[in-house]
Amino acid sequence: MSLQIFILGVLSSGHHHPYDIKKMFKQNVLDESSKINDGTLYYNFEVMLKKGYIEKIEVIRDDNRPEKTTYGITPLGKEYLEQEIYVSFKNFTRVDALYSSVLFLKHADPKKLMFLIEEAKEKVQNKIKADTAFWEAVRDETPPAVHLIHDHSLSLLKIDLEWLNKLEQLVMAQQ
Repeated sequence: MSLQIFILGVLSSGHHHPYDIKKMFKQNVLDESSKINDGTLYYNFEVMLKKGYIEKIEVIRDDNRPEKTTYGITPLGKEYLEQEIYVSFKNFTRVDALYSSVLFLKHADPKKLMFLIEEAKEKVQNKIKADTAFWEAVRDETPPAVHLIHDHSLSLLKIDLEWLNKLEQLVMAQQ
């Protein structure tokens, strides 16, 4: 799950400070391996601030609390968000790597997305074909535990393909 896509996607709907975004990230994360710490979060804010993708909107100072900086997305950040959504699909390797992009599909051109989803589906279909051909050649020489592992691996590929088909239907419905 891309943290920068998530941050920019959230900021595209309003101004927020990093702690708000961290809470939203935790609420929207469906993958346990996608955790963020404060260092990673603030580092990403600094990088995007330096590149001009986001801007400081307001610094709130309370007497008893640390200051909070509220950020907003810039026009350059909106362009970057759209391009990064396309890049995440172009570089497809795993479904969970697309989660942030899927949350913010409204910031991308549905026609381009359909093309990129088709490419991702082809990648998965090619993996299934290659895996099946290889398995046919070695199946009889492998112990039962390897059969179990192969079944799981192939099932995951089929689930990814099914998920991409559902995503395609979602994008078509939004056109």
